[in-house]
Amino acid sequence: MEIELCVASLEAARLASNLPIQRIETCVALEQGGLTPTTGMVSWIHSTFHELEQHVLIRQRAGGFHYTYDEVVVMRNDILEFQRLGIKGVVIGALTADKQLDKDALGALQRAAVDMDLTFHRAFDEVANWKTTMDQLINMGFKRILTSGQATSVNEGLATLEEMVGYANGRIEIMAGGGVRSNNIQSVRQTGV
Repeated sequence: MEIELCVASLEAARLASNLPIQRIETCVALEQGGLTPTTGMVSWIHSTFHELEQHVLIRQRAGGFHYTYDEVVVMRNDILEFQRLGIKGVVIGALTADKQLDKDALGALQRAAVDMDLTFHRAFDEVANWKTTMDQLINMGFKRILTSGQATSVNEGLATLEEMVGYANGRIEIMAGGGVRSNNIQSVRQTGV
């Protein structure tokens, strides 16, 4: 099982650099579900801890995942800047008002990312039909899905996480997120994520 740590500060990045992990997701404002960090923060982590594979959360604001055209432009511009820095991947997500994939917004973000790894973030936990959405994300070229099993935390979503891993059948990585702690990591691991 690969381990990714959510890093929301420079100190957290420093601590992560000393741990046996595969990658970090850089973000800020975890109390709001995570938002896009500054270019300065991402650049500092990238140049200081270049051995860490860094993925950056692209989320312009809290309060849902249905974005305006202008918000999508801002997120696209963030991706372009992180791609210029040489960041390995981005963590994105966008939904329509009726909880379907916003394919127009995602297409714009995906085109900006070019060859960066794409992770679909926990907006996945709000979609109307996760199997249909997973198939769509696979067809769009996403590498992984970050999910708590359509629950508020992984503890409540363990059975669904296991079902998601089975349905994915190696076509896309299922990554557990939202409440993964030292006291439940064994249970999370048993789902096959």
